[in-house]
Amino acid sequence: MRMTGWALLLLAAAACSGCGDRDGRKVATGDRVPEAGGTVVMAFGAEPDVLNPLIHTSAQAGQVIVLLLDGLVEMEEDFLYHPRIAERLTFSPDSLMITVHLNPWCWSDGTPLTADDVVRSFELFVDPLVASPRAGGRLANVLGVSAIDERTVRYDFRERRADQVATLGHALLPAAAVLELDPAAVRAWPLNDAPAANGMFELESWERGRHLILRRNESYPGIKPLLERILIRFIPDETARLVELETGGVDVVDNVPPHRAARLAEQEGIEVAASAGRLMGMVYWNHELDLFADRRVRKALSLAANRSAFVDGLLSGYGTPAGGPLPPVLWAHDASIAPDPFDPDAARRLLEEAGWTDNDGDGIRDRNGKRFSFTLVTRKGDPVRENGVVILSENYRAVGVDVKTRVLEFSTVIDHVRQGDFEAYLGVFSARLAVDPSGLLGSDSFDRWNYGHYANAYADSLMNLALSLTDRDAARPVWAEFQRHCAEDQPMAFLYYPHDIVAHSSRLEAVRPHVLSPYQTIREWWIPAELRRYDHQ
Repeated sequence: MRMTGWALLLLAAAACSGCGDRDGRKVATGDRVPEAGGTVVMAFGAEPDVLNPLIHTSAQAGQVIVLLLDGLVEMEEDFLYHPRIAERLTFSPDSLMITVHLNPWCWSDGTPLTADDVVRSFELFVDPLVASPRAGGRLANVLGVSAIDERTVRYDFRERRADQVATLGHALLPAAAVLELDPAAVRAWPLNDAPAANGMFELESWERGRHLILRRNESYPGIKPLLERILIRFIPDETARLVELETGGVDVVDNVPPHRAARLAEQEGIEVAASAGRLMGMVYWNHELDLFADRRVRKALSLAANRSAFVDGLLSGYGTPAGGPLPPVLWAHDASIAPDPFDPDAARRLLEEAGWTDNDGDGIRDRNGKRFSFTLVTRKGDPVRENGVVILSENYRAVGVDVKTRVLEFSTVIDHVRQGDFEAYLGVFSARLAVDPSGLLGSDSFDRWNYGHYANAYADSLMNLALSLTDRDAARPVWAEFQRHCAEDQPMAFLYYPHDIVAHSSRLEAVRPHVLSPYQTIREWWIPAELRRYDHQ
């Protein structure tokens, strides 16, 4: 079966002729033509845990791994998966089998990348001894992966799903390097600190606690980056990172707080770029509690929340009000479903309808002798959330709901939330760009991110149907109905979609952050020769 758009995608993907150099087109920037060479210095707020794609848990590790490893397919800015190491895909008539024909490709040491690498990598991801956090989700839909010959791999699936091609995007490892390693001892594998590479860069050195250095992979079969090296410094303190940017100690800082962005934008030699993001700020309700069982109550709490206080105040305009689990950046987002307005009067009416009235005149609603009171928790370290719980407490007090707030260390609060030991939680979730909210709202996802244990058969049926449709035009109205259902049922109070903010030195050219990554165009980044500071690292 042919999938709509794949013929064009395959034509757009440049086939490799081997593991030699392939120069990309060089496009002039202003009056200058990009020049190869130079080192860029990035600041990370935390050090990667391990650089093993099987088991890494930190976002920082993920950011490095994508620079080291290419996949069979890669999501590009149209949010479609395009071939990368895959040269061509062939689909069975029932779409339950995909045959992947590999481009000639190699590892950074020159060893050819083969079908055995693909098969062994998949086996490790789903091996219970490895216990990879990526073992579920899409990979659970794969019956098996087998090598037909050195450059041909077959994936067999349990059921037809819209994200079958995305499944091929799992990371790859060289079979020869891992074949004799004990999967049960994966957390002690040498490649955790000395990873293999088949992507644009390879690891040159890693000094724990200080920095790591990536160098351009000269064996890379694809279009090579212009930069020669990337030096990543680990600077946990937010203020220190920004000071280093201001004084020239680093060139790039991502995840810039909104309240700092305006000041940085005014400084000479620094540029600030914001892009629509995939994050959602929202209040998780614990659906195991009777307090939040009535959808009228949940709707009232949504209407009572002042979203503009978040967007215009706490986010300094770097964001938009949220109305559902699919942010505007996703193709399935339905813009006709507006976020709930700030309407305390409507909130009060709904609470009255649900039987919550102030019977004793103390300003707090009660029902059957029980006060409407709960504790709202969040994490330390994020001013938006720390101040956000105060705003929400005031909003809810104004409609007769007593809310106590607690701000805890991240590890503490997430442990409580994962165990269901909370009443309400102001958190931030990263939506999947492949459009799959089932991990957040599916009734079978209590062990994933459905912390509040929301379970609704209609929501499940809509998600399952939409995820089974391979044609976006067919899936779009199903996702629209799902979003309308969420607006009515209010599984959680969706509050804001924050923007991604990156600040960088103006000596660095062609920086264009995107929701896919703040380093989306890193292949094109370049530094004029006269502005380079680090010839050798």
